[in-house]
Amino acid sequence: MNLLQYQNFKLQHCMKFTIINIIFTSFLFIYCFTLQAQEDGYKKLDPIYIIETANDSIDIASNFYSFYDSLAVFFEDDTLYSSFDNEIIHYPKVDFSNKTDTTILFLTDASKKSFYVNPHNGEVTSRFGLRHRRYHYGTDINLETGDSVLSAFDGRVRITKLSSSYGYVIVIRHLNGVETLYAHLSQINVTNDQLVKAGELIGLGGNTGHSHGSHLHFEIRYLGAPINPEDIIDFGKGQLISDKLFLTAYHFRYQREIAKLKEACFHKVKSGESLGSIARKYHTTTKTLRKLNRLKTSSLIRTGVKIRVR
Repeated sequence: MNLLQYQNFKLQHCMKFTIINIIFTSFLFIYCFTLQAQEDGYKKLDPIYIIETANDSIDIASNFYSFYDSLAVFFEDDTLYSSFDNEIIHYPKVDFSNKTDTTILFLTDASKKSFYVNPHNGEVTSRFGLRHRRYHYGTDINLETGDSVLSAFDGRVRITKLSSSYGYVIVIRHLNGVETLYAHLSQINVTNDQLVKAGELIGLGGNTGHSHGSHLHFEIRYLGAPINPEDIIDFGKGQLISDKLFLTAYHFRYQREIAKLKEACFHKVKSGESLGSIARKYHTTTKTLRKLNRLKTSSLIRTGVKIRVR
């Protein structure tokens, strides 16, 4: 065996040893991870599978990001939230407007007889979105005072209280980390920490808080961030659009709109002013002003009204 052959033999031997070492280390890592998962109770938890990736696994209280392998760990509500607070109605909103991944939420589980039920079968009277320059974060459903209000999903009651804005309000946290809110009730029929099933009576409809006429204000939130309920539910048919929710930045597109509104500039119309004179004052066009304020070509502006100019 000459020197070149010896070096080739040595190199092949080293490569084989390195590959064996990598395989052994990988199996050891998987074995240790499995043991740790068992100790942490992942098998007992059997969560409704939430696949999280690094940029939205978050400790709400401290607002620090916790990093996880997107394929290795399934999360449940106790992992996503740092506490089960019975006083604060909303956790601080996470900004998902630049979310680049997809979070998969399983909303029902037939094997566990976990389904969806309309909180109340009524007409949708007001939708999620901008309303009078303020954002309406839920869906309003028509009802009469005293009508039954039901839990939409299985869950655990986190909030039962009287709020100045929501009136009598209930918040239920569900195993997948989603929270549902039921507001303007006349009566609350559940208590904090109570476990409820989908379709269970939780309260009676009403007109309490900041409300003009009896209705149910219904919200869906994930890590404090509102989601348009009609992106998930067909209220007319009384069913989910899909049993799985593929949560992306699209569901939080309103956050960008709100950011723009915060930078908006408004002008109070004075006597004798026209849309054209206001446009010239702010170095813009009447077309832009109509678009910003959703004005028709035939629309007239009244003295004292505030219009958006930027």
